[in-house]
Amino acid sequence: MIMGKSWSLLALALFAFAGACDETGDDEGLISSRSYKGHESDLDSNNFVTIYRHALGTRLDDCQTCHKGDTFSYGTGDDLRSVYVNACDYCHLIQHPQGDYIFNEPQPTGYGDTLNPYGLDYREAGRDQEALRQIGGDDSDGDTHANADEIADLKYPGDPLSMPGQPVAPRQVYTRSDLSGLPQHSQFLLVNSHRQQFDSYATYGGVRVRDLLEASGVDLSDPAITGVSLVAPDGYVKTFTLDDVTTQFPNGLFYDGLDDLGSADCNFVSYPDSLPAGLTDGGEIPDAQWLLLASERDGEAMQSVNLDPSSGRINGEGPLRIVVPQSLPGSPDRGSNYSPTTCNDGWDYDESKDHNAGAMVRGVIAVRVDPLPEGFEDFDHKNDGWPLVYQDSVVVYGQGVEP
Repeated sequence: MIMGKSWSLLALALFAFAGACDETGDDEGLISSRSYKGHESDLDSNNFVTIYRHALGTRLDDCQTCHKGDTFSYGTGDDLRSVYVNACDYCHLIQHPQGDYIFNEPQPTGYGDTLNPYGLDYREAGRDQEALRQIGGDDSDGDTHANADEIADLKYPGDPLSMPGQPVAPRQVYTRSDLSGLPQHSQFLLVNSHRQQFDSYATYGGVRVRDLLEASGVDLSDPAITGVSLVAPDGYVKTFTLDDVTTQFPNGLFYDGLDDLGSADCNFVSYPDSLPAGLTDGGEIPDAQWLLLASERDGEAMQSVNLDPSSGRINGEGPLRIVVPQSLPGSPDRGSNYSPTTCNDGWDYDESKDHNAGAMVRGVIAVRVDPLPEGFEDFDHKNDGWPLVYQDSVVVYGQGVEP
C-alpha cells in the first residue's frame, strides 16, 4: 500500500490489498513486498499475495487492487482546477478532509467509502484468505471477466477498464542503481522560474535521456518515433521532440551576485555553496547541455516528491527529475508573481525569456517513447506511479523499447 511518507501513523489504521493468481491452496503466509512500509505487514495484503502468489511484487501488490481514488475540483472561476487523488491519499481524506475541495463533491467518511467493487466483495465475503477464494469466480467490476482470470493476467479485478488480454506496452524498469551503471553526465545550468520568487543555478547529475533510450534498445533513427513524454506520479506529462533528445542544447549563461543586491526584498537568485570552475559573470557556462534524467543536485540525492492534497501539486524534486536547459540562453529574472518591484535594477520579470523550470518535470516515474504502439495498454500512472517514487525507479516504455 503506497502511502505518503508523512502518513505512517494513519497508514497503520488503514487496510489495503493486492493481486494476481495462484491456485495452490497453500495457507502459509507471504509478506507483501511492494506495499508502502506502513502496510507491508497488513493482514489483507498478505492474505492476497498468499492466495495469489504470482502477484507478489507486481503492480497488484498494493492498495489499488481493492481501494479506489477519485477526482476533485478546487478553486473558482478561471482558476477552477481538478486533481486526481490516488487510492492512498483518498483514504487519508477520512481523517484529514480537505476544505479546499468543492463542497458538493463528497469526500470519504469511512473506509468502506474507499473500496472499489472488488474490495467491497472481499469485505462482504469475510475479509480473509477464504474470502479471496470464494470471490475468485465472481465478476466484481462487471467487465465480463472473473476476478481470478483478471488477477491471473495482472489486471485489476475492481476496475472495469482493466481486462485480460490487453497487452502491456514493452517496458524496462531502471532502479537508481541501474541508472548509475549507464554513462553519467553532469551540467551546471540556470533554472529560470516563471512565477516563483527565486531562480537558481545548480549542477545536476544523471543520465542523458538519449543514453537511457539507447540502453533500452530504442533506435533513435527510427522514423516512427516522434519524441518522448515524461510522466510524473500525479499524472502530469511533458512531451519533448526527438530533436530535444538527440541534439545538444546551446551553452547557458552565468550571472553572478544576484543574491546580494543590497536588499533582501530585491535578491532573487540562489547559488550552490561551491561554483564550478571556469565561470565568469555574463559569460558562457562551459558544460555541455542535454535533456537529462537527473538523480542528483549539487552532488546530493534529491528529496523525493510528495503530493500536497490541498493544492493537488507535488513538492520536492526527486528521486528523479527531467532537467531541461534553456533553448534561448539568457539572464535570470524575477518571477511574474514578484514583479514589478521598486528595486529599479532591470531584473524584473521579462516574458520573452526562456523560463525553462516549467518544463523540468519533478519526480519522473515514466519515460514514454511516442507514439505508443497501437493496441497496447498505456502505463498506469494512477496505480503504478507512487510505488516507483518510493522504489527510486523509472519505467521506460513505448515505441521501440525492447521488452
